[in-house]
Amino acid sequence: MMTANSLARIHVWLGIAALVVAATLMGCGSSTMPTAPGVTGTVQTTISDPPSCATSFDHVYVTVTKVTAHISSAASETDSGWVTLVDLSSSPKQIDLLHLPGAGTCILSQTLGSASGLPIGKYQQIRLYLLANNAASGPSNNQCGVGAFNCVVPSGDSPQTLLLSSEAQTGIKVPPGQIAGGGIDLQDGQAADINLDFDACASILRQGNGQFRLKPTVRAGVVSPNTNVIGGTVVDASNANAPVGGAAVMLEQPDPDDATLNRVVRSTTTDSTGAFIFCPLDSTNPFNLVAAAWLVPSPGTDVTYNATVVFGVPVGTALNGSNAVALVPEGTAPTMPATLAGQVTSAGASGALAADVTLSALQQATPTGGTTQWMTIPIFGALMQPPTFTTTATPTPAAPPCPASTDCYNYSLPVPASNPQVGTFSSGSVTYAAPAAAPVNYNLNAVAPSCTSSVPSPATVSSIAVIPGTTTNVSTVVAFSGCQ
Repeated sequence: MMTANSLARIHVWLGIAALVVAATLMGCGSSTMPTAPGVTGTVQTTISDPPSCATSFDHVYVTVTKVTAHISSAASETDSGWVTLVDLSSSPKQIDLLHLPGAGTCILSQTLGSASGLPIGKYQQIRLYLLANNAASGPSNNQCGVGAFNCVVPSGDSPQTLLLSSEAQTGIKVPPGQIAGGGIDLQDGQAADINLDFDACASILRQGNGQFRLKPTVRAGVVSPNTNVIGGTVVDASNANAPVGGAAVMLEQPDPDDATLNRVVRSTTTDSTGAFIFCPLDSTNPFNLVAAAWLVPSPGTDVTYNATVVFGVPVGTALNGSNAVALVPEGTAPTMPATLAGQVTSAGASGALAADVTLSALQQATPTGGTTQWMTIPIFGALMQPPTFTTTATPTPAAPPCPASTDCYNYSLPVPASNPQVGTFSSGSVTYAAPAAAPVNYNLNAVAPSCTSSVPSPATVSSIAVIPGTTTNVSTVVAFSGCQ
């Protein structure tokens, strides 16, 4: 019989958050399963937390069938040694990711199921399984209609199928590189609360043909709300620090190949009180935070805020009160963002071939006592930050058409029409420098992981001048080739 001292437990929380790119987390190699007899643990699995794309979708439904874990980071889905945390195979559970309890917290709530008798050890891989859209049967209250069990409902529209690739068969994989600390330790006599963070908005990819595809972004970590989070409030510095709801907030870190270029690793949107929270986070490196907002209180009263950059925010920081993230309106309302418009193309060895392309709008900012950095700036209205698009033979909008033997995407990216306000977190406080005066310039960077080369190379268009309320046509087409 198991004694109290030999009971190890994991509570696994599945969180649905608003993040744009996989976090830079610590990884480690495989470990072996302990052989101590009679030492087991129990698991409770739940799901919750709201995403940032609620303005674009009324609902995002996924149907969960199973959650499993493995101690080996190298195990394939067919290897032995997988343990089942949740088994809903006989009664799949459909969940609306946009309407779950637990908003603004890291401790989440909707129960999926539980399991017991699990070996202790360091679990370095987790898989989340969804029901295939063509399954013979599913939940009796299926909200997706005929022909699908996973779908999105665009605002004011009818359900659209959320296309799956291999996730239903092999599970959505969370490897050690996407688990804070490289894995989850389940030890004898100890409990571990896990946040399995399914980034709903970053996982919904709008294809050039208008369909929606699931490209999962999932990460995990042990939840310690007082130590492994960054949270705070976004306020309007011109209006007695009134809260700014609906602001885009991003955590960034330097690109491993270019220390002067900051990439988004997590993103979210503030709630109606201006609050935001990121968790769990790896505590080894500080983050640079970027926020911006475009609000429309009523028709014709648009308020566009500049981007605000806060350098060097340590994990465990609460940016509230005098340290709240301050935004500055770009002028007297109404103020409109600028728009970058242009085309990206993709081709393989035999001609046109679709590719997923991520577009980042970049502006320069300099921390106190540091070197100038290129920061990724929010794209207003994007489903994810930065947005990823799929090229297609028939883009929407249709003009300009794709060049011969290419697929393409015609982008239109609303961005702040001012230079960023810049602050540096130091000795527990933030001091801001006012935004620089015009001119306002952007670089536009494109990334297509499935392609080997581009023109220009690197795939960056430089010195794009913008004006408030005006569309700037980016004449340089970013052309990817060698796509697979």
